[in-house]
Amino acid sequence: MYRKIVGTEPPDSAHVTAWLKLLSERYSGLLEISEIGRSLMGRSIFSVHIGNSRRKALYCGGVHGREWITTLLMMNFLEDLLKSVSMGDRICEMDICRLLTTGGLTVIPALNPDGVEISINGDDISRLSNFLNDALIKELKSGEFRRRWKANARGVDINRNFNAGWDDMRVIAAERGITGPSPFGWTGKYPVSEPETRAVTELCEREDFRHLIAFHSSGEEIYWSYRQFTPPRAHIMAKILATSSGYSLNEPDIAASAAGLKDWFMERFNSPAFTVEVGNGESPLPLSSFPFLYNRLREMLVLGIAM
Repeated sequence: MYRKIVGTEPPDSAHVTAWLKLLSERYSGLLEISEIGRSLMGRSIFSVHIGNSRRKALYCGGVHGREWITTLLMMNFLEDLLKSVSMGDRICEMDICRLLTTGGLTVIPALNPDGVEISINGDDISRLSNFLNDALIKELKSGEFRRRWKANARGVDINRNFNAGWDDMRVIAAERGITGPSPFGWTGKYPVSEPETRAVTELCEREDFRHLIAFHSSGEEIYWSYRQFTPPRAHIMAKILATSSGYSLNEPDIAASAAGLKDWFMERFNSPAFTVEVGNGESPLPLSSFPFLYNRLREMLVLGIAM
C-alpha cells in the first residue's frame, strides 16, 4: 500500500524541506531539486523539476504568506506526479509518463518562505526587528495579525515588487496610505528589491519556460491578461484552465494587475502567464478545505503541463 510523504499539515519551511528530502530519496532520478535563492531571513527557496527540460512550464506557490495553502497544493501535486511516473499510473485519465516525456514542469513550492513562516508559526520577532518598525513588531505579537501576514520579512508584498507597472503600483499604494513596510501592498523601495523576487526572475531568465502559473488564494478566479503584452494564445489557454477547474476568467483593473509575477513574465517574455486564485473565503483558507480544493484542481494542474 502506498504511503504518502506529503501530509496536510501547514507547510512551514521545516515541513517543505523534510518533504523534499523524502521525495528525493524515494524518487531518486525522477526529479531535480535546486536552491534558486534564499529569503531575507536566509531560508532556502527551492525549485523542483520533473520531465522534459526543454519544453516546460513553471508553477509558483507561496507568493503570499497567508496563502500557504498554495504551497500545500504544489507539494501534493509534485508527489502525485512522481508516484504516477514511478508506478505508471494516470491522473484524471491522462498518461503522466507520456506527458512528461514531451513536456516538463518546474515548481517553486514557496517563493516567500519567510511570509509563510510568519503566517503559520510567527517566526523570530527579534530577527524580524532588523527589518520592521516597532509598530509592526508590536502587532506581530498578536496571533491573528501574524496569521494574516502576506508580505515578506521586510514588509514588502512580493507580488507588488516585479518590474512591470511598478511605478503605477507605487502610486496606487501611496494613495491607499501604504508607503513603507506593511502586512500587504507595499511595493518596496524599487523594483526587484527583494531576494525572493530576484530568485524567480533570475530563474526565468536562465530557463526557457513556455508559460507560468502563479497560485494565490482566494476567489476561484483566473487572471490571464496584462495590458498590451497579452499574447494571442493566452485567452484560449485560460479558457481551458477555467473549463477544467470551474473557475471564472477575469481581467483585473490596474490596481489588481501591476508589478506582479504574471505581469512581469508576460511583459518580459511575451509568453502566457496566469494568476489562479484557488479556493473561496478569507485567507488563510482552512486545512479542512484542502481535499476538495485539490481534487477540483488536479485536472487543471495536469493540463497546465500539457498546453
